[in-house]
Amino acid sequence: MIELDESKRLDINYLEAHGDLYPLMKNAGKAVYETIKDFYGGGRNILFICGPGNNGGDGFIAAALLGLENRVRIVLLTGGKAKVGEMSEKAMSEIKNASIIKNPAKNVIQEHIKWSDIIVDSLLGTGLRRDLSGEYASAVEIINKSGKPVISVDIPTGFGNALQIRPKMTVTFTDTKEGMTPENSGEIVIRSIGIEKALIENAGAGEIAFFPEYEKDTHKGMNGRLLMIAGWAYHGSGIIASRAAMAALPDLVNVVVPENKYTTFTSSLHEQVVHTYSKSVLTSILENATGAVIGPGMGYSALSKEIMNTVAKSGVNIVLDAEAIRMAGEGDIEIRKGMVFTPHSTEFKLLTGMEPGRENAEKFAHDRNCVILLKGTTDIITTGENTILSHGGSPRMAMGGTGDILAGLTGGFISRGMSPFRSAVLASFINKKNGEDMEKYSSYWFGIDDMIENLNPMMRKYYAFAHGTGNL
Repeated sequence: MIELDESKRLDINYLEAHGDLYPLMKNAGKAVYETIKDFYGGGRNILFICGPGNNGGDGFIAAALLGLENRVRIVLLTGGKAKVGEMSEKAMSEIKNASIIKNPAKNVIQEHIKWSDIIVDSLLGTGLRRDLSGEYASAVEIINKSGKPVISVDIPTGFGNALQIRPKMTVTFTDTKEGMTPENSGEIVIRSIGIEKALIENAGAGEIAFFPEYEKDTHKGMNGRLLMIAGWAYHGSGIIASRAAMAALPDLVNVVVPENKYTTFTSSLHEQVVHTYSKSVLTSILENATGAVIGPGMGYSALSKEIMNTVAKSGVNIVLDAEAIRMAGEGDIEIRKGMVFTPHSTEFKLLTGMEPGRENAEKFAHDRNCVILLKGTTDIITTGENTILSHGGSPRMAMGGTGDILAGLTGGFISRGMSPFRSAVLASFINKKNGEDMEKYSSYWFGIDDMIENLNPMMRKYYAFAHGTGNL
């Protein structure tokens, strides 16, 4: 079972690898065609209800194939949009033997439904994040009341909302989607559409599919409040992690430091809010924090143990790096769900008592219900149930500070509301791609400041690629 956004992730990874998503649409449409043919044979009246996006495009391909052996009609509902998407437009051009009725009135849809033996729901896919309204809601209500067998493409339209298609069958791709059951999706048929195993198991451009969009009606704090406790012994690590976190676009990064470090941090950090530590200050910030990073350059002391325990017990999702990993390994911090550990090989031994590697990382993460980001030439990010490998980077990234960037980025993504696992994967991917980018333009003559300054352009590049407004 995969998350709904995993479908988008895999599409983007496929596009990055192959440069064109249309083969996937062709394969999806063919999978629907083959499933309907297997279950119903030929000679049927088949009505497709298609939308303007890629889900509708899958339907157009299936309709073109089914039209060779059946009588096919297509109702296209665009939801007020002027035209369908580019790939769906291409799929429409393949239809030679069926009429397409665009945005018909309710009574016309009802007449086509009466004509049909089978309805194919190819209206809206995994991109829907809101309740149905307008002509979409009306169409779903009519379909559900018709009593006709409905086959949904990938997921039922409106899936997860109060109003959704209630199909007899759902033809879904690659794997079942999170939340799908026979009660809400009918019989679930899983079909492969040609996404290679490597695109599923390895980090790629698609990781940014989990990066949250900004709401139009927003105010300070809605987009994340990160608590940073780092750099008490080695201030550079705390400053690096705090600066890197800003690339995730949290509204606030609250950096808590001892009084003797206050001036050092405020002279270097201009976007973050620096606080002098006290128990009351820490408690107040924790009440509203949506994520935390603790450990980089923190040092090992009775006070650091006390502070780390306070943060760990707060329940906030947290990244634990450097000294925090050591303390967890010694039993000074109770390991729980919502924690991301970012050890290198030596720290992994201190944390787990085991040799570093995928199998042991998966075992520890599973047994302790946490996320492990085991750093190396290939980063291993795992929950024990789900593992993604992040390749690449530059040999120059062996310099001090790249782990602090990784911890800060991961915490920034967590504060934005991403899951700890997805935050760790995206942070690893961006960190490694950033190193590759720096090496491409500067050979090995770049430093930590250069990497931090290049984080925003890297995020913009992959965000634009995922949204179809830029190239890699």
